[in-house]
Amino acid sequence: MSEEKDIKKEPGKISRREFLKDAGIVVGGTAVSSAFFLSACGKEVEVTKTVTTTAPGTTSTITKTAPGTTSTVTTTAAGSTQTITKYTCPVCSQEFSSLDAIKNHFDEEHSGVIKNVISVNVNGREHQFEVDPSGTLRDLLRDKLGLTSIKDMCAGYGACGSCTVVMNGRPVLSCMTLASECDGANIQTAEGISETSQSLVQNYVKNHCMQCGYCTPGFIVTAKALLDHNPNPSREEILEALSGNLCYCATYPQHVLAIQETAKS
Repeated sequence: MSEEKDIKKEPGKISRREFLKDAGIVVGGTAVSSAFFLSACGKEVEVTKTVTTTAPGTTSTITKTAPGTTSTVTTTAAGSTQTITKYTCPVCSQEFSSLDAIKNHFDEEHSGVIKNVISVNVNGREHQFEVDPSGTLRDLLRDKLGLTSIKDMCAGYGACGSCTVVMNGRPVLSCMTLASECDGANIQTAEGISETSQSLVQNYVKNHCMQCGYCTPGFIVTAKALLDHNPNPSREEILEALSGNLCYCATYPQHVLAIQETAKS
């Protein structure tokens, strides 16, 4: 079990993915870029600043020479308006003239403050983690919290259901869910369900719903999510809910019995 790495969110800490979040619009043939930083508290901070300046009038002198005469004509053009977009670094407040320039500056000067920090509630306990942008929820729960009920029968293709967890009341495949997208989530695993829904676990044991047992936690988690939303499901509804969970030992009929007994209790 890897040691949990508690990280306190700091105002200047943002992720690389969040840093690169930008949008562009074209108005009258002129491209206007707008870039945002997403702060650690979840608030978007705009880093663009539009400055409008008025250039002074210009004076031109034209000398015309006609036969026998010379005349000088002086004209003054009206002041022109120029709009300049500047990009301000949210860490050091330095200004840049282009989005590429501020991206390069951030990579060179502030790479040490790039963090992906999330807060999650797992089985009733609050945790904060620094996570890799491409890391999955499955790896986070197994590697950092040691929750080994979450399996990987299909090598991360989302085809077996053995890694299922309940997130915000819905069963999700943790191998297909990015950990960085789980900030603020409430997550239940089979370990937590065994503490809060003992009748479901006991009925699984009573009805011999497992042989090797590898896939059983995923079934229990899916069953818990079903019963939370439908306390008295029909046989067809149970089979539909469990259709994404695979069992090499083919104990499918027993799962229906265990869930039906739990619904009656």
